[in-house]
Amino acid sequence: MRRIPRLRRPSSLSASTSRSPIAPLVGQCPSTSYIISPSHRRPIPTNFQCSTFLRFYSTDKQPISQNSTQRAEAAPTDDVKELANEGVEEEELQLSQEWETYVPPPQRSYAERADEVSDSGYVPALTADELETVGGLKDWWDKPEHWSQSADFTGFKPLEKVVDPVVIETSVRRAVVEAFALRQAGREDELVAAWPIAGEEGLRRLMAVDIKVAENGSVSLSGDVPAILESLNWEVEEGTSGVSVLTAEEAQTVKEAWGQDWKAAPLSDPRIKFAITKRIFQLTGQLVRDHQLSSITDVRSLLRAVQKPPKPKTLTQEIQERRQDLVQLPNVSVATKRITRGDKEKALGRFKLIEEEFRKRDLPLEGHGFIRKNREYSRLKGGV
Repeated sequence: MRRIPRLRRPSSLSASTSRSPIAPLVGQCPSTSYIISPSHRRPIPTNFQCSTFLRFYSTDKQPISQNSTQRAEAAPTDDVKELANEGVEEEELQLSQEWETYVPPPQRSYAERADEVSDSGYVPALTADELETVGGLKDWWDKPEHWSQSADFTGFKPLEKVVDPVVIETSVRRAVVEAFALRQAGREDELVAAWPIAGEEGLRRLMAVDIKVAENGSVSLSGDVPAILESLNWEVEEGTSGVSVLTAEEAQTVKEAWGQDWKAAPLSDPRIKFAITKRIFQLTGQLVRDHQLSSITDVRSLLRAVQKPPKPKTLTQEIQERRQDLVQLPNVSVATKRITRGDKEKALGRFKLIEEEFRKRDLPLEGHGFIRKNREYSRLKGGV
Protein backbone atom coordinates (compact mmCIF):
# COMPACT_ATOMS: atom_id res chain seq x y z
CA MET A 1 0.00 0.00 0.00
CA ARG A 2 1.36 3.40 -0.93
CA ARG A 3 1.75 5.89 1.86
CA ILE A 4 1.77 9.64 1.77
CA PRO A 5 5.19 10.98 2.81
CA ARG A 6 5.35 13.28 5.79
CA LEU A 7 5.25 16.92 4.86
CA ARG A 8 8.39 18.79 5.77
CA ARG A 9 8.26 21.99 7.71
CA PRO A 10 8.78 25.02 5.44
CA SER A 11 12.16 26.65 5.91
CA SER A 12 10.72 30.14 5.86
CA LEU A 13 8.55 29.36 8.87
CA SER A 14 11.45 28.06 10.95
CA ALA A 15 13.60 31.04 10.08
CA SER A 16 10.95 33.59 10.94
CA THR A 17 9.76 31.91 14.12
CA SER A 18 11.43 33.10 17.26
CA ARG A 19 11.19 31.86 20.75
CA SER A 20 8.86 34.02 22.78
CA PRO A 21 7.30 33.39 26.16
CA ILE A 22 3.48 33.20 26.40
CA ALA A 23 1.73 34.15 29.58
CA PRO A 24 -0.96 31.78 30.83
CA LEU A 25 -4.65 32.62 31.06
CA VAL A 26 -5.93 34.38 34.12
CA GLY A 27 -7.01 31.99 36.85
CA GLN A 28 -5.00 28.99 35.67
CA CYS A 29 -1.27 28.89 36.55
CA PRO A 30 0.03 32.42 37.15
CA SER A 31 3.69 31.60 37.84
CA THR A 32 4.37 29.46 34.78
CA SER A 33 5.45 30.55 31.28
CA TYR A 34 5.67 28.44 28.17
CA ILE A 35 8.12 28.55 25.28
CA ILE A 36 7.19 27.78 21.69
CA SER A 37 9.88 25.71 20.01
CA PRO A 38 10.53 26.02 16.28
CA SER A 39 10.87 22.26 15.93
CA HIS A 40 7.98 20.16 14.69
CA ARG A 41 7.68 18.38 18.03
CA ARG A 42 6.75 20.44 21.05
CA PRO A 43 8.38 19.27 24.27
CA ILE A 44 6.18 18.48 27.24
CA PRO A 45 6.72 21.07 29.97
CA THR A 46 7.91 19.61 33.26
CA ASN A 47 7.58 22.53 35.64
CA PHE A 48 3.76 22.67 36.05
CA GLN A 49 2.37 24.07 39.24
CA CYS A 50 -1.36 23.72 38.36
CA SER A 51 -2.87 20.30 39.09
CA THR A 52 -5.44 20.71 36.30
CA PHE A 53 -2.70 20.48 33.70
CA LEU A 54 -0.72 17.74 35.41
CA ARG A 55 -3.45 15.13 34.98
CA PHE A 56 -3.35 15.55 31.21
CA TYR A 57 0.34 14.71 30.96
CA SER A 58 0.78 12.06 33.64
CA THR A 59 -1.10 9.03 34.93
CA ASP A 60 0.64 9.03 38.28
CA LYS A 61 -1.13 10.17 41.41
CA GLN A 62 -0.57 13.88 41.74
CA PRO A 63 -0.02 15.59 45.06
CA ILE A 64 -2.87 17.73 46.24
CA SER A 65 -1.93 21.34 46.57
CA GLN A 66 -2.27 23.04 49.90
CA ASN A 67 -4.47 25.81 48.46
CA SER A 68 -7.11 23.38 47.18
CA THR A 69 -7.34 21.62 50.54
CA GLN A 70 -7.74 24.93 52.30
CA ARG A 71 -10.60 25.90 49.94
CA ALA A 72 -12.33 22.58 50.55
CA GLU A 73 -12.03 22.96 54.31
CA ALA A 74 -13.30 26.52 54.12
CA ALA A 75 -16.58 25.42 52.48
CA PRO A 76 -19.54 26.19 54.74
CA THR A 77 -20.90 23.03 56.34
CA ASP A 78 -24.26 24.61 57.16
CA ASP A 79 -25.17 25.03 53.49
CA VAL A 80 -24.30 21.39 52.81
CA LYS A 81 -26.52 20.25 55.66
CA GLU A 82 -29.41 22.40 54.45
CA LEU A 83 -29.13 21.04 50.92
CA ALA A 84 -29.03 17.48 52.25
CA ASN A 85 -32.09 18.09 54.40
CA GLU A 86 -33.99 19.61 51.46
CA GLY A 87 -33.11 16.64 49.28
CA VAL A 88 -34.37 14.20 51.91
CA GLU A 89 -37.62 16.15 52.35
CA GLU A 90 -38.23 16.19 48.59
CA GLU A 91 -37.65 12.45 48.34
CA GLU A 92 -40.01 11.79 51.23
CA LEU A 93 -42.65 14.04 49.65
CA GLN A 94 -42.35 12.22 46.32
CA LEU A 95 -42.65 8.84 48.02
CA SER A 96 -45.70 9.94 50.00
CA GLN A 97 -47.38 11.22 46.84
CA GLU A 98 -46.68 7.98 45.00
CA TRP A 99 -47.93 5.86 47.87
CA GLU A 100 -51.22 7.69 47.94
CA THR A 101 -52.24 6.18 44.62
CA TYR A 102 -51.97 2.51 45.69
CA VAL A 103 -51.78 0.28 48.75
CA PRO A 104 -48.27 -1.11 49.12
CA PRO A 105 -47.83 -4.80 49.90
CA PRO A 106 -47.09 -5.76 53.51
CA GLN A 107 -43.53 -5.98 54.66
CA ARG A 108 -41.80 -9.31 54.39
CA SER A 109 -41.77 -11.41 57.58
CA TYR A 110 -39.31 -14.19 58.29
CA ALA A 111 -40.02 -17.46 60.08
CA GLU A 112 -37.97 -18.61 63.02
CA ARG A 113 -35.09 -20.96 62.52
CA ALA A 114 -35.59 -24.59 63.45
CA ASP A 115 -33.22 -24.35 66.39
CA GLU A 116 -34.97 -21.22 67.71
CA VAL A 117 -38.52 -22.63 67.86
CA SER A 118 -39.70 -23.01 71.47
CA ASP A 119 -42.23 -25.76 70.69
CA SER A 120 -40.66 -29.11 71.58
CA GLY A 121 -42.99 -31.01 69.26
CA TYR A 122 -41.99 -29.03 66.18
CA VAL A 123 -40.54 -31.16 63.37
CA PRO A 124 -39.04 -29.23 60.42
CA ALA A 125 -40.16 -30.28 56.97
CA LEU A 126 -37.54 -31.66 54.63
CA THR A 127 -39.59 -31.20 51.42
CA ALA A 128 -42.26 -28.76 50.28
CA ASP A 129 -44.87 -31.45 49.73
CA GLU A 130 -48.25 -30.95 51.48
CA LEU A 131 -47.18 -27.58 52.89
CA GLU A 132 -49.66 -24.73 52.95
CA THR A 133 -48.74 -21.57 51.05
CA VAL A 134 -49.28 -18.44 53.11
CA GLY A 135 -49.11 -14.86 51.85
CA GLY A 136 -47.41 -13.86 48.64
CA LEU A 137 -47.93 -11.10 46.09
CA LYS A 138 -49.89 -13.13 43.57
CA ASP A 139 -52.60 -10.95 41.96
CA TRP A 140 -51.86 -8.19 44.47
CA TRP A 141 -51.73 -5.43 41.85
CA ASP A 142 -54.77 -6.80 39.98
CA LYS A 143 -57.16 -6.27 42.88
CA PRO A 144 -59.12 -2.99 42.65
CA GLU A 145 -59.14 -2.41 46.42
CA HIS A 146 -55.36 -1.92 46.33
CA TRP A 147 -55.69 1.10 44.04
CA SER A 148 -57.26 4.41 44.92
CA GLN A 149 -59.73 6.21 42.70
CA SER A 150 -57.19 8.95 42.05
CA ALA A 151 -55.11 6.43 40.09
CA ASP A 152 -57.93 5.73 37.61
CA PHE A 153 -57.47 7.28 34.20
CA THR A 154 -60.37 9.42 33.03
CA GLY A 155 -60.24 10.07 29.32
CA PHE A 156 -61.98 12.72 27.26
CA LYS A 157 -63.77 10.13 25.15
CA PRO A 158 -66.52 8.03 26.75
CA LEU A 159 -65.89 4.35 27.30
CA GLU A 160 -68.86 3.26 25.20
CA LYS A 161 -69.55 4.80 21.81
CA VAL A 162 -73.12 5.97 21.20
CA VAL A 163 -74.56 4.70 17.91
CA ASP A 164 -78.30 5.32 18.33
CA PRO A 165 -79.26 8.09 15.86
CA VAL A 166 -81.90 9.56 18.17
CA VAL A 167 -79.51 9.80 21.13
CA ILE A 168 -76.86 11.34 18.89
CA GLU A 169 -79.35 13.99 17.73
CA THR A 170 -80.10 14.99 21.33
CA SER A 171 -76.36 15.28 22.03
CA VAL A 172 -75.89 17.45 18.95
CA ARG A 173 -78.69 19.76 20.07
CA ARG A 174 -77.14 19.98 23.53
CA ALA A 175 -73.76 20.94 22.04
CA VAL A 176 -75.42 23.59 19.84
CA VAL A 177 -77.23 25.11 22.83
CA GLU A 178 -74.08 25.24 24.97
CA ALA A 179 -71.91 26.75 22.20
CA PHE A 180 -74.37 29.48 21.25
CA ALA A 181 -75.07 30.22 24.93
CA LEU A 182 -71.39 30.98 25.50
CA ARG A 183 -71.32 33.12 22.38
CA GLN A 184 -74.45 34.99 23.43
CA ALA A 185 -72.90 35.69 26.87
CA GLY A 186 -69.65 36.97 25.34
CA ARG A 187 -67.54 34.05 26.66
CA GLU A 188 -66.11 33.01 23.31
CA ASP A 189 -62.72 32.25 24.82
CA GLU A 190 -64.26 29.25 26.55
CA LEU A 191 -65.36 27.66 23.27
CA VAL A 192 -62.02 25.91 22.86
CA ALA A 193 -61.86 24.75 26.49
CA ALA A 194 -63.07 21.48 27.98
CA TRP A 195 -66.58 21.69 29.42
CA PRO A 196 -67.87 19.74 32.43
CA ILE A 197 -70.72 17.29 32.02
CA ALA A 198 -73.77 18.57 33.83
CA GLY A 199 -75.99 16.50 36.06
CA GLU A 200 -79.45 15.20 35.36
CA GLU A 201 -81.19 18.47 36.23
CA GLY A 202 -78.85 20.45 34.02
CA LEU A 203 -79.49 18.04 31.17
CA ARG A 204 -83.25 18.55 31.53
CA ARG A 205 -82.80 22.32 31.33
CA LEU A 206 -80.63 21.94 28.23
CA MET A 207 -83.28 19.88 26.47
CA ALA A 208 -85.97 22.48 27.31
CA VAL A 209 -84.14 25.42 25.68
CA ASP A 210 -85.73 26.63 22.44
CA ILE A 211 -83.51 27.46 19.44
CA LYS A 212 -84.75 30.08 16.97
CA VAL A 213 -82.99 30.70 13.68
CA ALA A 214 -83.73 33.98 11.88
CA GLU A 215 -83.72 34.48 8.11
CA ASN A 216 -80.33 36.18 8.20
CA GLY A 217 -78.80 33.17 10.02
CA SER A 218 -78.65 34.61 13.53
CA VAL A 219 -79.37 32.16 16.36
CA SER A 220 -81.20 33.10 19.58
CA LEU A 221 -81.89 30.98 22.64
CA SER A 222 -84.93 31.21 24.89
CA GLY A 223 -85.04 29.41 28.22
CA ASP A 224 -82.96 29.08 31.36
CA VAL A 225 -79.74 30.24 29.68
CA PRO A 226 -78.06 31.56 32.90
CA ALA A 227 -78.39 28.12 34.49
CA ILE A 228 -76.77 26.57 31.40
CA LEU A 229 -73.87 29.01 31.60
CA GLU A 230 -73.47 28.20 35.28
CA SER A 231 -73.36 24.46 34.50
CA LEU A 232 -70.35 25.05 32.23
CA ASN A 233 -68.21 26.21 35.17
CA TRP A 234 -65.91 23.61 36.66
CA GLU A 235 -66.24 25.10 40.16
CA VAL A 236 -69.98 24.46 40.20
CA GLU A 237 -69.96 21.02 38.59
CA GLU A 238 -66.95 19.63 40.44
CA GLY A 239 -68.88 17.60 43.01
CA THR A 240 -71.83 16.51 40.82
CA SER A 241 -72.04 13.30 38.82
CA GLY A 242 -72.56 14.10 35.17
CA VAL A 243 -75.01 12.45 32.78
CA SER A 244 -73.64 12.48 29.27
CA VAL A 245 -76.60 11.26 27.21
CA LEU A 246 -80.24 10.37 27.56
CA THR A 247 -81.69 6.93 27.13
CA ALA A 248 -83.29 5.95 23.81
CA GLU A 249 -86.84 6.24 25.19
CA GLU A 250 -86.22 9.65 26.75
CA ALA A 251 -84.49 10.93 23.62
CA GLN A 252 -87.43 9.87 21.44
CA THR A 253 -89.89 11.64 23.75
CA VAL A 254 -87.90 14.89 23.83
CA LYS A 255 -87.23 14.89 20.10
CA GLU A 256 -90.90 15.08 19.16
CA ALA A 257 -91.31 18.55 20.71
CA TRP A 258 -88.42 20.20 18.85
CA GLY A 259 -89.39 20.24 15.20
CA GLN A 260 -86.91 20.68 12.34
CA ASP A 261 -86.22 24.43 12.31
CA TRP A 262 -83.25 24.29 14.71
CA LYS A 263 -81.31 22.15 12.24
CA ALA A 264 -80.88 25.20 9.98
CA ALA A 265 -78.54 26.90 12.48
CA PRO A 266 -75.41 27.95 10.56
CA LEU A 267 -71.96 26.66 11.52
CA SER A 268 -69.88 28.99 9.38
CA ASP A 269 -67.87 30.22 12.38
CA PRO A 270 -64.92 27.81 12.82
CA ARG A 271 -64.83 28.39 16.58
CA ILE A 272 -68.48 27.40 16.93
CA LYS A 273 -67.96 24.39 14.66
CA PHE A 274 -64.92 23.26 16.65
CA ALA A 275 -66.73 23.67 19.98
CA ILE A 276 -69.75 21.65 18.82
CA THR A 277 -67.73 18.80 17.26
CA LYS A 278 -65.50 18.66 20.35
CA ARG A 279 -68.53 18.42 22.62
CA ILE A 280 -70.11 15.71 20.47
CA PHE A 281 -66.93 13.65 20.72
CA GLN A 282 -66.90 14.12 24.49
CA LEU A 283 -70.53 13.04 24.93
CA THR A 284 -70.98 10.29 22.34
CA GLY A 285 -67.51 9.31 21.09
CA GLN A 286 -68.47 10.17 17.50
CA LEU A 287 -65.44 11.82 15.85
CA VAL A 288 -65.94 14.17 12.93
CA ARG A 289 -63.09 13.61 10.49
CA ASP A 290 -61.02 16.48 9.16
CA HIS A 291 -62.07 15.95 5.56
CA GLN A 292 -65.74 16.27 6.61
CA LEU A 293 -65.38 19.70 8.23
CA SER A 294 -65.40 21.61 4.95
CA SER A 295 -68.76 20.13 3.92
CA ILE A 296 -70.42 20.94 7.26
CA THR A 297 -72.21 24.29 6.93
CA ASP A 298 -75.19 23.87 9.28
CA VAL A 299 -76.52 21.49 11.92
CA ARG A 300 -78.35 19.38 9.34
CA SER A 301 -75.12 18.56 7.48
CA LEU A 302 -73.44 17.86 10.83
CA LEU A 303 -76.11 15.32 11.67
CA ARG A 304 -75.56 13.59 8.34
CA ALA A 305 -71.84 13.31 9.13
CA VAL A 306 -72.34 12.00 12.65
CA GLN A 307 -75.42 9.82 12.34
CA LYS A 308 -74.91 6.55 10.53
CA PRO A 309 -77.89 4.92 8.85
CA PRO A 310 -78.98 1.64 10.41
CA LYS A 311 -77.62 -1.52 8.90
CA PRO A 312 -80.01 -2.89 6.27
CA LYS A 313 -81.76 -6.10 7.11
CA THR A 314 -80.88 -9.26 5.28
CA LEU A 315 -83.29 -11.23 3.15
CA THR A 316 -83.58 -13.88 5.83
CA GLN A 317 -84.62 -11.29 8.43
CA GLU A 318 -87.15 -9.76 6.08
CA ILE A 319 -88.70 -13.18 5.36
CA GLN A 320 -88.79 -14.11 9.05
CA GLU A 321 -90.49 -10.82 9.96
CA ARG A 322 -92.93 -10.40 7.04
CA ARG A 323 -93.46 -13.82 5.46
CA GLN A 324 -94.08 -16.29 8.24
CA ASP A 325 -96.16 -18.36 5.80
CA LEU A 326 -92.98 -19.21 3.85
CA VAL A 327 -91.08 -20.15 6.99
CA GLN A 328 -93.79 -22.56 8.09
CA LEU A 329 -93.78 -24.53 4.82
CA PRO A 330 -92.40 -28.07 5.30
CA ASN A 331 -90.39 -28.11 2.06
CA VAL A 332 -88.78 -24.65 2.54
CA SER A 333 -85.80 -23.94 4.80
CA VAL A 334 -84.44 -20.46 5.47
CA ALA A 335 -80.70 -20.11 6.20
CA THR A 336 -78.83 -17.08 7.50
CA LYS A 337 -75.78 -17.73 5.26
CA ARG A 338 -74.87 -19.46 2.03
CA ILE A 339 -75.12 -23.25 2.25
CA THR A 340 -71.88 -24.93 1.15
CA ARG A 341 -71.08 -28.53 0.27
CA GLY A 342 -69.74 -29.08 3.78
CA ASP A 343 -73.05 -27.92 5.27
CA LYS A 344 -74.95 -30.42 3.12
CA GLU A 345 -72.62 -33.25 4.13
CA LYS A 346 -72.99 -32.35 7.80
CA ALA A 347 -76.77 -32.30 7.47
CA LEU A 348 -76.69 -35.82 5.98
CA GLY A 349 -74.14 -37.11 8.54
CA ARG A 350 -71.42 -38.02 6.00
CA PHE A 351 -68.90 -35.41 7.07
CA LYS A 352 -67.46 -37.68 9.80
CA LEU A 353 -66.52 -40.26 7.19
CA ILE A 354 -64.91 -37.56 5.07
CA GLU A 355 -62.85 -36.37 8.08
CA GLU A 356 -61.57 -39.89 8.71
CA GLU A 357 -60.43 -40.19 5.11
CA PHE A 358 -58.72 -36.82 5.38
CA ARG A 359 -56.79 -38.00 8.46
CA LYS A 360 -55.63 -41.12 6.69
CA ARG A 361 -54.19 -39.04 3.86
CA ASP A 362 -52.79 -36.27 6.15
CA LEU A 363 -54.98 -33.64 4.54
CA PRO A 364 -56.32 -30.54 6.31
CA LEU A 365 -59.79 -30.87 7.77
CA GLU A 366 -60.92 -27.40 6.64
CA GLY A 367 -61.81 -28.68 3.19
CA HIS A 368 -61.42 -26.07 0.46
CA GLY A 369 -61.44 -23.22 2.99
CA PHE A 370 -57.71 -23.43 3.75
CA ILE A 371 -56.83 -22.08 0.29
CA ARG A 372 -56.49 -18.32 0.24
CA LYS A 373 -58.41 -16.56 -2.48
CA ASN A 374 -55.89 -13.88 -3.43
CA ARG A 375 -52.32 -14.79 -2.53
CA GLU A 376 -50.77 -11.74 -4.21
CA TYR A 377 -52.98 -9.41 -2.18
CA SER A 378 -51.74 -10.92 1.07
CA ARG A 379 -48.15 -10.54 -0.12
CA LEU A 380 -48.70 -6.87 -0.84
CA LYS A 381 -49.89 -6.41 2.73
CA GLY A 382 -46.78 -8.07 4.12
CA GLY A 383 -47.88 -11.70 4.22
CA VAL A 384 -45.79 -14.64 3.12
